[in-house]
Amino acid sequence: MKVTISGVRGIFADDLNLKDIIHFCRNFSHLIESKKCILARDTRPSSEILSHVASASLMERGISVYNLGVAPTPVAFRESRKYGSGLIVTSSHNPLEWNGLKFIIEGRGINESELEQMLKEKPRPKAKIGLESEIDSSYIKEAAKLIGNVSGKPNVVVDTGGGAAFEVAPLLLGKIGCKVKKINDIPGKSSRGPDPTADRLSDLVKLSKKADIGFAFDLDGDRLVVVKDGKKQTPDVTLGLGVAKALEIGYKKFVLSIDTSVAIEKFINNEGGQVKRSKVGEANVVDLMLKTNSQAGGEGSSAGFILPEFNMCRDGLTHKWSDCINGWN
Repeated sequence: MKVTISGVRGIFADDLNLKDIIHFCRNFSHLIESKKCILARDTRPSSEILSHVASASLMERGISVYNLGVAPTPVAFRESRKYGSGLIVTSSHNPLEWNGLKFIIEGRGINESELEQMLKEKPRPKAKIGLESEIDSSYIKEAAKLIGNVSGKPNVVVDTGGGAAFEVAPLLLGKIGCKVKKINDIPGKSSRGPDPTADRLSDLVKLSKKADIGFAFDLDGDRLVVVKDGKKQTPDVTLGLGVAKALEIGYKKFVLSIDTSVAIEKFINNEGGQVKRSKVGEANVVDLMLKTNSQAGGEGSSAGFILPEFNMCRDGLTHKWSDCINGWN
């Protein structure tokens, strides 16, 4: 089992079990000052049962749970701003037999200090049992407003890999003016692997030759791979388009993880911007953004463009679509 600021991850029923879920949820509850928590899950076979256990564990500690059901990671991050915290049952791009938990505080992933607090055994406080409510998200409406309409009604193929973005991704693309063709859009079923960066994406590559652009997501919908004219684009190219858009609208302060290409840093500097480098990891990038009041940035290794004014996480559902569609058409 892996425990980092990116979350808890392991093979379910092997090195990750229900007792682990209960343990980490109980300890996470001590960080939730609002006593309210968004809950979301991806489409893995074990995600539903882990979600029930996580919800019960939080409510036992006096936390009220607001359940989004199956929802992409960026949606959960965005909605968590309204409630103070969030918890996602997911193992991101790992194989299907894996699962885990991703923790959100005040709209961002937990930092190293908060992780240390979670790893310490905490006494059980007396608390009134929390309530659970099912909620809907306003993410699509808010993201469409941020992106605006794209020109030319581009033909887009979207491959959600049977993951949590199966509904949100096509709906958002359609709302901003794209003609959308969907593949692997049945939850839990896919002709490819869970990690689009490692998969050949044969179906999407073939279809992209007759479309303007193609997008592939991992199971929790925060990682994005762009396919153009039958070729997978490198993560740094995709991140670079987001950076170029940020520079275009006047942003100057950026944070990049140390594994991001030097070429992106040089591009920012040549355009009058400034770059700070963080340790690898989305939460580390966001943590340094907040400390330096930076406006944008990301991780080159995962094409993870981050625009903290909208979402303090990698958000392939919004930022890259506008930049990639407008950048290539």
